[in-house]
Amino acid sequence: MINPVQTSIPQADGYDRYIIIEPLLENDGKQGMRSTGVFEIYKDALGDDTHLFTWPAKLHEDHETLPDEQNPDYLGKFVFEQGSVKHFEGQVLNVAEQAYLAVFIESYQEPDI
Repeated sequence: MINPVQTSIPQADGYDRYIIIEPLLENDGKQGMRSTGVFEIYKDALGDDTHLFTWPAKLHEDHETLPDEQNPDYLGKFVFEQGSVKHFEGQVLNVAEQAYLAVFIESYQEPDI
């Protein structure tokens, strides 16, 4: 996954939890941008299929922005190694939600443009 993705997590009560998955990227020199294997999860309060800003991508660098821990929309992050989830860091998503998103991220295919 190179671009942020909007999706939802089905809930037991029949509603959906709308979220944004934002991959952290790094510059791979000649080949351009590539995934670091870290995917940050944020609330998407609107769930309205708005168009996400996909450039510039969030690079794996320090920025002067609101730290994730202070961002009320931050739900946590997945760390993948060699295409499989290594662990999840966060306290908002329950185990079922984490499992749903891990499978979503692992099986996600970038759309052909």
